[in-house]
Amino acid sequence: MDVTIDIKTFFVLLVLIALVVLIIYGIILLRRLLVTVDHANKVLEDVEVISAIAATRSEDLDGIIDNVSSATTELSDAMSGGSFITAVSSVAKSAASIKGILSPEDDIETRAAKRSEKKSERRRKKRSEK
Repeated sequence: MDVTIDIKTFFVLLVLIALVVLIIYGIILLRRLLVTVDHANKVLEDVEVISAIAATRSEDLDGIIDNVSSATTELSDAMSGGSFITAVSSVAKSAASIKGILSPEDDIETRAAKRSEKKSERRRKKRSEK
């Protein structure tokens, strides 16, 4: 028994097989796409809840900032003249100078001398190792 297929019929069968494979591939792709859309919808619902929470918190913070601003304005009005600020800065400067007097280790010249001493000590060690 001989079966003969002409080229036209062969290509028609080949196109039909490719079409069936393409339809199956499309069905699989659509199924995965539906799962992806479901996940995206869940994420968007979470984002909506979080953005609502953030909006309410920002409104609360706006009120708090208004209260702090008014308190700062009242405080600056109470300390008018700037004498209080200069007094505080002079106390801070005097505390820094007392600290400098009590800790001579922080002197710039002392630190520079210690660094040069350490460098010369390293050089001596390198020379002795050679």
